[in-house]
Amino acid sequence: MMYPSHTPSDNASLSPFSLKRKRGVLLSLQGWQRIQSAETTIALQSNDGKPLTIEQLSERSGLSTKTLTKVRQRQKPVDVLTLQTYFQAINLNLEAEDYLSEIENEPGTPCPLPQTWLTGPLSIESPFYIFRPPAEMTIFREMMQPGALVRIKAPRQFGKTSLVAHAICHATEQECRTAILSLQSADSHVLSELERFLKWFCAALSRCLGVPNRLDAFWNPLFGSSYSCDDYFENYLLATSEAPLLIVLDEINVLFQYPEIATDFFALVRAWYERSRHRSGQNQAWQKLRLILIYSTDIFFP
Repeated sequence: MMYPSHTPSDNASLSPFSLKRKRGVLLSLQGWQRIQSAETTIALQSNDGKPLTIEQLSERSGLSTKTLTKVRQRQKPVDVLTLQTYFQAINLNLEAEDYLSEIENEPGTPCPLPQTWLTGPLSIESPFYIFRPPAEMTIFREMMQPGALVRIKAPRQFGKTSLVAHAICHATEQECRTAILSLQSADSHVLSELERFLKWFCAALSRCLGVPNRLDAFWNPLFGSSYSCDDYFENYLLATSEAPLLIVLDEINVLFQYPEIATDFFALVRAWYERSRHRSGQNQAWQKLRLILIYSTDIFFP
């Protein structure tokens, strides 16, 4: 009687190691970014701004909480149908770039991360942007309030500008006018005097908003630079449109080196904010203004 023989390749195919291997797909960094963005939108639109719980996601998708956790942790492979079901539940279409296709992966092996340090602002589409709930939802909610004033402070390279890029995108979708101005673009000559700085400030914002510079019509030396800047905002920049106006001032820590300018400028910003709190007819224009101030905490000032 002849018995079948086992070749080395046959033995290898029956090894315990090969039995542990699972063939499937992992959520890519882009896919994870899209999921977080979609869930943030749903939370704002239909969940009172609160992050969706794993139980709510399970109810929406019909997937178990265990399966959803596996997908979100991106460490154990799942089948494409599972990802497709998850994406459809949060109003997304699964794309090829949303997962790492046909990967043979040992359980517990994390998804590969970029091999180089990421510096500078990330684009809206960047798969490397990490959502940090409830930060995004808090900003999206607060900046849509009349007269909103949001401060974002963190050390350098902590993603402040990337975070605000998502806020600007959301504001644009809500039909707001938007302008972002980095105070790093103001040279030392501009920062040498309050009136010169405020004129630069108004002119730069006019250019960002695509409206003509009308400083000559609103600037009156008799009333002083702060009053003239106030008048320019109320009766020109805010009066140009009925749409809310979101202004993002980045790197305001530049002013910390110029305390005389900083004192008057921040007093002006505070006056705008306080005026928007009063809903009288005289202050209606200021309720259209929304401000986001960004500065680094590794630069200190009194």
